[in-house]
Amino acid sequence: MTNNKERMNIARMVYDAYPHADLLPIEPERDCRSLQSLFTRVTHENIGDGLFTFIVVEMVEGGESTLTGAIWVTEQARADVDSVLQALQDAKSTT
Repeated sequence: MTNNKERMNIARMVYDAYPHADLLPIEPERDCRSLQSLFTRVTHENIGDGLFTFIVVEMVEGGESTLTGAIWVTEQARADVDSVLQALQDAKSTT
């Protein structure tokens, strides 16, 4: 049985939380009805924001479109970005 948290509108949560989402060519009422509809929008059109596209794609493909999966892939992405940032900061401190 799916709990209430798993039935939340993840697409709308992502859109609402994303900084400057209002600048994206996304119509939240239409494109954020579900994570699948948002996925379709960002994979069939260049929305001009690779990070937003990446987040949505990872949540669908790696996170299986569930809240638990979305949290997991977002945590993984954060860890990956932190690793790259640390390497860049280390390189800067040695120059």
